[in-house]
Amino acid sequence: FVKGRKNDMLGVITFSNSAMYVLPLTENKEAVLSAIQATAGNSLYQTNIGGGLTSSVELFKDMPDSGSRVIILISDGAGLVSDMVQQKLRDWLQRYNIGLYWIVLRQPGGTTIFDPKYTASGYDGHMPSEVLLYQYFQTLRSPFSAYEASDPKSLEAAVADINSKEKKPIQYQE
Repeated sequence: FVKGRKNDMLGVITFSNSAMYVLPLTENKEAVLSAIQATAGNSLYQTNIGGGLTSSVELFKDMPDSGSRVIILISDGAGLVSDMVQQKLRDWLQRYNIGLYWIVLRQPGGTTIFDPKYTASGYDGHMPSEVLLYQYFQTLRSPFSAYEASDPKSLEAAVADINSKEKKPIQYQE
C-alpha cells in the first residue's frame, strides 16, 4: 500500500495504553516503511483507540486540504472511546475533512462486527466492545468504511479496496 501511493504523504501513530507519535506526514516512503516495521512486536494489553485517533487527526490540522485525507485504523477491535472523545472525533473528522477506514484484525472464531444479531432491536445480551466501536463509527459525519481481516489474504483485499477508493487528485501550488 505504502509503495503504491506515489505522491501521497503518510504518517504513523501507534497506540496501546496511550498514543505514540511515530512519524509526521511525509512523502518519504522509506521512513514510513521503517516506522511501520518498528511498531511490530508485542504491546501492552490495553487499547486507547481514542488517543490514537485524536493524535492521527492532529497530523492533518495544519496541512492543506488537497487529495485524499483519511485515517486507516488497524486494530484488534478491542477498546472503547469515551463520550467526550467520541464527540471530539466526530467534530474534528468533519472539520478537517478526514475519512476513516477501520480494519479489524479478527481472530478465527472471534466476534464479527457485521453479525446482524447485534443490529436487531431486540438484542439484549452483552455487546462486544468491537461492535460498540463499529456502531459509534457509523454515527460519524465523515466517510467511514469497515473491514475484517482474519488472514493475510483478507487483509490484502481490504488494503486493495482502500487503495482503489482513495484516488482524489492532489493539487500543488508552485
